[in-house]
This record gives sequence, structure tokens and C-alpha cells, in this order.
Amino acid sequence: MVCSQDQALCGRLLRVLSHWAEEACVELALCQTTAWMGPPKEGGILFWDADSAPVLVPELLEDLPNTALVLLSANKQTAIDAYRYHPAAFLRPDAGYKAVRRVMDQCFPFWRQGLKWLDLPFRRERVRLPLCQLHCAEADGRETLLYCAGGQMRASFPLGKLWEELPSPPFIRCQRGFLVHLGAVQDMAGGTIVLKDDHREVAVSRQLVKDVQQALLLWRSAREG
Repeated sequence: MVCSQDQALCGRLLRVLSHWAEEACVELALCQTTAWMGPPKEGGILFWDADSAPVLVPELLEDLPNTALVLLSANKQTAIDAYRYHPAAFLRPDAGYKAVRRVMDQCFPFWRQGLKWLDLPFRRERVRLPLCQLHCAEADGRETLLYCAGGQMRASFPLGKLWEELPSPPFIRCQRGFLVHLGAVQDMAGGTIVLKDDHREVAVSRQLVKDVQQALLLWRSAREG
């Protein structure tokens, strides 16, 4: 929830948060208000604009046991005075995507329940991992190799069926036997993408080059603007 009387700030922050949720593969219920509406029923994160919203009363924060408070202010003194509220993080109103992402990392316990997960078969067991940890996937016969933040995994599941379960964006298919999370792409030159982690080069199918280029352009402009 974003609480501010600055409509431009609310709109921009909500857009940034939606882009972050897309990248992190998290389900978020985003909303805004100009005044205190009471604590969220199931907890969450409250972005409080200390420069325009009504002053917070410390007693109100006792009703926020499951909510992280993020103070927004361009005034250093306001941020210092706000320490009595024990905020989870501070954020300048003009903060960009990277700063918002750092704040969300700090507030992980308050949004982790919204993580989207993969639950795939591997022989007689199951492979389960959060979608945000999947960087790319490669077909290996009737199985699929999953390249994740913690290493490599294998699933007894064809790549085509896996593709049907993934949100796009952030995932995009660059050839018949390979798909990638747009956030895992370091660069694209011609018909080849370079991955961030191991600088691996992956050829893009000719018929998909324009789609991948456009997807990368939109992805980066939304996060670098």
C-alpha cells in the first residue's frame, strides 16, 4: 500500500513496484490511499509519504505486527525523526528501480508468501523452486535442465509444457529448445544473447529475433527509466 497525497508519486511508485513484481515473479496486491485506512488484514508493506501524508501516530503502528513500514521523504531530518517508528527501510520519493528493489529485498519476510513456485516431477520425486530463481531452461530430450541461482537441476518434464506454465514476461522463448528470464540476459548482439552468470552465448531463432529484441527493449526501459 502506498499512502501519499502526491498522485504523481503514487503512480510512479506503483508502476515501479509492478515491474519489480514481474521480475521477482511475485503476486502483489497494489493499492494507494491518501489517508490512513487501518492496517492491511493480512500484513504487507506500507509505503508512507512523510512529506505529504498525515503525520503517523506511534500508537497506530502497534496495529502493524505483520506490516513493514517504508518511510518516503526527501528531507533528511524527517528520516531521522522517523526512527522512532522503527521503519524497515527509507526511500527517497525520486528513487529509481534499483533503490526500490533494495528496499523490497529488505522487506522479504513481508512478501515471500506471494512468491510463485514451480513444482515439477523428477523421476519419483518432485522439484520445487521459486520462479525468481530460474534463470533459464534447456530441453534435454524429454527432460528439462533448469539453470537456477543455486546451480543446475533436472526435471522429468518437457520444455514445451514448462513454457506453458511460465509467465511471459519475465520469461521468453528464444529458440525451440531454450527459454530465458529477461533479467538473466546481459546483452544481445544480432541473433545471439549473452547470459549474465556465465557469459554463455545462446543463439536466437531467426523468426524470434525481433520478438526477443523488443521484449528486452521494453524490459530495460521500464527498469532504467
